[in-house]
Amino acid sequence: MAQEFTFDAPDTVPAGFTRVGLMNHGTEPHHAVIVRLDSGHVAGELLDALAKHRLPGWAVFLGGPNASMEGIAETVVELKPGNHVLICIIPSSDGVLHVAKGMVRNLTVKETPVATVAPSADLTITLSDFAFAPSVPLTPGAHVIRVDNSAEQPHELVIVKLEPGKTIQEFAKWAQKPEGPPPGALMGGTTPQSRGIPNYVVASFPPGEYGFVCFLPDVKDGKLHLEHGMISQFKIG
Repeated sequence: MAQEFTFDAPDTVPAGFTRVGLMNHGTEPHHAVIVRLDSGHVAGELLDALAKHRLPGWAVFLGGPNASMEGIAETVVELKPGNHVLICIIPSSDGVLHVAKGMVRNLTVKETPVATVAPSADLTITLSDFAFAPSVPLTPGAHVIRVDNSAEQPHELVIVKLEPGKTIQEFAKWAQKPEGPPPGALMGGTTPQSRGIPNYVVASFPPGEYGFVCFLPDVKDGKLHLEHGMISQFKIG
């Protein structure tokens, strides 16, 4: 559960493929970024690095559920034993990231003798610099979507159901400076994933107009990935 500006989550979870659900009880959108910290590193170091717009090599971004306006957002993520943190890096209207307002929680993943397996996905979406590539077109109904990042830098998948006549470009502009009613609704997706870290999105899609967008800043020039073309619109049904 998320709210301004905290997570309500377990302190310890077993290793393996783990279904992570996020219910937002706040007035602002929130998501859950799961970050694995290499041995010897702590949450404070990660926060210092993020404040300097750096992504340290000892922090592995595992993904997690992105923001949703439609109830619980869910992903399945493989967790390995070690120290982790949950953070929200969505900015408030004042431009300050939620993590800088205290939205961070430590999470310990412990060894378990119980083996787990990945969900069975019916399609794959591959993230790259700078595009979304579905293996097949999305269709109405329930799906389990495997999301892979093939790029060297982290990417996210933000899923938006658009209002009639609206575009994903209009939604992206509104999301950066919310004024008036939103031109679409957030439907989850995945938070930043490092290369080679799959996520499995559990979601249902009614017919309509949709968009994908990545709001992360580029590691080279600082521009948002959507400014490099990582934004797309499509119809389901």
